[in-house]
Amino acid sequence: MKSNFFGRLLVLSLLLALLAGCGLKRNPIPAEMQALASLPGYDQVRFFGDTTPKHMNKVMKQWAELSRLNMLPEEISFLSLSGGGADGAFGAGFLCGWTERGDRPNFGLVTGVSTGALIAPFAFMGPDYDPFIEMFYTTFETSDLVLERSYVSAISGDSVYSTEPLKQALKKFVNHDFIAKIAVEHRKGRRLLIGTTNLDAMRPVYWDIGALAQYGTPEADQLIRDVILASASVPVAFPPVYFKVKAGDDIYDEMHVDGGVSNQVFCYPPSIHLAEELEKIGEKRKITLYIIRNDALITEGVQVEPYIGGIAARSLAGLIRNQGIGDLYRMYYTAERDGVDFRLTFIPPDYNEKSDELFSPVYMSKLFVLGHNMAKAPNPWHTAPPSTTARKGPDAVPAEIIIK
Repeated sequence: MKSNFFGRLLVLSLLLALLAGCGLKRNPIPAEMQALASLPGYDQVRFFGDTTPKHMNKVMKQWAELSRLNMLPEEISFLSLSGGGADGAFGAGFLCGWTERGDRPNFGLVTGVSTGALIAPFAFMGPDYDPFIEMFYTTFETSDLVLERSYVSAISGDSVYSTEPLKQALKKFVNHDFIAKIAVEHRKGRRLLIGTTNLDAMRPVYWDIGALAQYGTPEADQLIRDVILASASVPVAFPPVYFKVKAGDDIYDEMHVDGGVSNQVFCYPPSIHLAEELEKIGEKRKITLYIIRNDALITEGVQVEPYIGGIAARSLAGLIRNQGIGDLYRMYYTAERDGVDFRLTFIPPDYNEKSDELFSPVYMSKLFVLGHNMAKAPNPWHTAPPSTTARKGPDAVPAEIIIK
């Protein structure tokens, strides 16, 4: 299913390129002003993920103050949830199994991209929301999340699918009461970041969802839902999300899409030397970074059919997978530099179930069980990214055993 899906997207992208100028109208921010854009009415709720935030000193001072005021755990745990589409069912199952295992931390920082952005708010709020995560990734099907558009509508518009069903689902589940709970946790010093890609600037943007939640208005609530939707909006497949921004005296729009276009998974920018920043505020607790990668990492050999769809699908899948591996190595070496313990889990390379649709409850339920059982295994974590040439790690458990 994925191969056909990627192939169709790339072919449609070529058609759209040929018909450039026939699409929707917008008011884009001029390129020379993109770095100056701000969100009217909001302060310090996002930053470019490829640089150190301008308000970094303020962030660290707040962390120090909140650490003194609140009963925080003896160790700090970060959780990063990757992209992966329907394969997010693996991460959902892993979190639920981790709860049953009994040693799931109360995370000080949770980050999410794409399908990980859909899971992240509920992972941030803790095990009480495991039933929702399970329901979402084992019972929802394609029509519950997206609606396919006609080729005519797709070519004259901005996507193959409409995400109207997903918008309504977010409005129902990421509601005002839920967002108010995120705001409470933010005031305790915990942080929730969602990554999108600013397609105009072609840069990652990390949104501080807890900071947005502090505003407590219907407009801020909708902005949070829009950020989550943007992070999960695969370009061409799903429509981009537009954010009104101000630059100078004028109002423009920014086009944001799937955070996976820039990072398949992230924690904090490598430009932040975390060990040095923590030393400044006297923070000496041990930090562990847990990464759930909703992918198998290894691309098995196939015989590619000599037609544009097959070539496109194979190429795009390779780009996404290899980008994800690069992200993991970046995070690994950054963690090593900063004295952060690195823990990684991912879909076993020998897991070869296929889906017959974009979001199949049958396919996702099997992945959920796989992740659930892996989390309860004796040693579910890798302490470094695996070699891309290795088909199985030294302590890996074959998928066919785990899912029984």
